Amino acid sequence: MQGKSLVMLLVVLYASAFLAGFNENLVNMALMSIMGEYGVDSVAVQWLVTGYMIVATIVVMCMAFMYRRFKLRPLYFAAAAFTLVGSVMGLFSTSFGLLMAARLVQAAGSGIFIPLMMNTVLVIAPKRNLGTFLAIGGCVITFGPALAPTVCGALVTSAGWHSVFAVPLAAMAVLALMALFAVKNMGFSPAHLDIPSTVLSAAFLCALSLGLVELTIDIPLAVGSLAVAVVTAALFVLRQLRCEHPLIDLTPMKSRAFWPSVVLTTIAMMGSFSMSVLLPLYLEGGTGLTAFAAGLLMLVPVLANAGTTLLGGRIMDARGEWPLLPAGFAAIAAGFALMAALAPTLSLLAAFIAALLIMGGTGFIFSPSQTAGLRTLPAEMNPFGVAISTTFVQIAACIGPSLYTGIMSTAQAGALAAGAGEALATAQGFSIAMVVAACIAAAGCALALVYSRAAVKRDAKRAGSM
Repeated sequence: MQGKSLVMLLVVLYASAFLAGFNENLVNMALMSIMGEYGVDSVAVQWLVTGYMIVATIVVMCMAFMYRRFKLRPLYFAAAAFTLVGSVMGLFSTSFGLLMAARLVQAAGSGIFIPLMMNTVLVIAPKRNLGTFLAIGGCVITFGPALAPTVCGALVTSAGWHSVFAVPLAAMAVLALMALFAVKNMGFSPAHLDIPSTVLSAAFLCALSLGLVELTIDIPLAVGSLAVAVVTAALFVLRQLRCEHPLIDLTPMKSRAFWPSVVLTTIAMMGSFSMSVLLPLYLEGGTGLTAFAAGLLMLVPVLANAGTTLLGGRIMDARGEWPLLPAGFAAIAAGFALMAALAPTLSLLAAFIAALLIMGGTGFIFSPSQTAGLRTLPAEMNPFGVAISTTFVQIAACIGPSLYTGIMSTAQAGALAAGAGEALATAQGFSIAMVVAACIAAAGCALALVYSRAAVKRDAKRAGSM
């Protein structure tokens, strides 16, 4: 594949990954409106995000099998069909249950698009420019969910929350037409799908998400759910190690150069995905902004995220992990600490600056941390490395909003019981959640420091042996 056809394929795959990321945060600016229309609380409504992420994660985990078993073209159009059908269902949904079903159908498409793009880039990109190509992919993946609040906030305010589903419907229709000419068949090799592993992964994600949501609300239920999560996770890992055809080959996780990069990516994306859910709730429920105004406030941090993602990829290619990764995590931790300290003041300036630090820092982390691990793997391990990395990104998207929404909801209820007004209670609950996020980001900074220094020594040793 050469020249224009290669460029066209990359444009379609990058744009589709962008749309998948956009869909992740499609309803975030509509959560307050959905709560009001269907009479559900914040814990229930966050399942529109968490449930979406669970399904997307399960599909991502199956992609190592699907990418080998099916060719590029049928995989692409299957994802397009899921996205179109889910968008139509959401556009005309008349109940919370139907809306939830629409989100789960959409999630199946997103779970295919993102690893499909990454695997294809790993095949066609020159090794020396892999960081830049993956940075572009990382940019569209992060820019999609980051831009969604601005676009969807405007739609919710002007045309009602149902209208947000018109965006993926129209965009997917255009991309599908382009794909008819741009997406050619490549790939295909014998592969097998292990159904018990798929069931175990679904049980683990559901139990983990439920346990984190209920952790500060219903402790017995949370403990039981988390116990189920631990058991199913252990059974899943054991099956992957003993099964003839594992759902995910865990061999890359044996590499000390790979697994820390997965942890770093997970920590960074926990914060990013959580902000996309909690910050709109704070801005609308705490400061009183409309969905459109809240989206506008988040626009500059969104653009900063896109810019630092591209810049981070170039720095990664030129200089490596040090000092990029610890500096990015330091910015994230500082942003969360600022948000925690000043959220009760309802200061929009403080929220803006903190969001800028968090989103900008995440841009420096996301793609470089993935690249740091993936570039250490042999070519035959690429599909499994991508599957593991993207799976943990999706897991971060499940556990981050679940954990922080549960913390925020409990702290908010406590503040209301103590006599605080609705706005102040929302702000106090948000602040407590940000304290936990700041602590987790600080732990990520410490790990990034150790990992990046080890990478410097590893590269120096490799250079000395050549």
